[in-house]
Amino acid sequence: MGPILLLLAALLWGSAFVAQKLAAEHLGPFAVTCARNIIGGAFIYLCFRLRLRFWGRAGIPAGVRSFSPRAFAGGVAAGVALFTASVTQQIGITHTTPGISAFLTSNYMILVPLFGLFVGRRAGALVWLWAALALGGTYLLCVEPSAAVPALGRGEAWTLLCAALFAVQMLCVDRFAPGTDILAFSCIQQFTGAVCAAPFLFTAAERAFFTAPHLAAATGPLLYIAILSSGIAYTCQNLGQVRTPPALATIIMAQESAIGAICGALVLGDVLTARQIVGCGVMLAAVILSQIFNGTEQTDAARGGKGER
Repeated sequence: MGPILLLLAALLWGSAFVAQKLAAEHLGPFAVTCARNIIGGAFIYLCFRLRLRFWGRAGIPAGVRSFSPRAFAGGVAAGVALFTASVTQQIGITHTTPGISAFLTSNYMILVPLFGLFVGRRAGALVWLWAALALGGTYLLCVEPSAAVPALGRGEAWTLLCAALFAVQMLCVDRFAPGTDILAFSCIQQFTGAVCAAPFLFTAAERAFFTAPHLAAATGPLLYIAILSSGIAYTCQNLGQVRTPPALATIIMAQESAIGAICGALVLGDVLTARQIVGCGVMLAAVILSQIFNGTEQTDAARGGKGER
């Protein structure tokens, strides 16, 4: 069941990029971020209450209070990082395709060990090789060689920033989540992201979308993102990881980026050029190799953070 659950999580995550693209057509990035975090936080809190009702304190470390000071402090720190990462990803997907967004976001797996150097976590020598490989794949995917001055597009630049911010969020989770009730931690994180996004809803750009037709059209994609991606998929990940060897789990979950590209082609008719397909393959190889050959500590940190996204 482990690999099946992880594959289901990857399918839900990958297809969520299409839902994000559809939501971006009807709501601004801050509204999408605020709504998905409110709904996702409420869903996680419901799971929290159901667990207490039917399983008591199963899965909670001994002597740990669910909403402890550590859970609050860590959840807020991770929630602020989650907010910035989610907003930049939503801005980016407005100007690019779900497939490109999915592949560029996957760079977070390589950036986690690199950023870990700033908090005293040593990265293996091979990390630099995988980073260079990912950079080459990014160039093939995003930079048009026929342009007079080769440069990243607006959507691709925002999405690369999103990958960097997700790496920061993962390090926050890796630092604060151990020793807490993970459902309580996740709930605080989600609601913090919603609170951070709320003030921006009053800007003119965001309020322009607040019409009945836009809100009605965005409801379906928002529910998909919040419940299926932020709720069910992460539950499948948590259950699947403990039943699957780490290397195999990483390979399965890395398919999220490929699934995002496939869903974008099937649902929205997005087509990648041969050059972009090669770039996607190079980036996917860099992500998988970086997780397999750089030690279980880094693999666990990257997978743990992703599970909180």
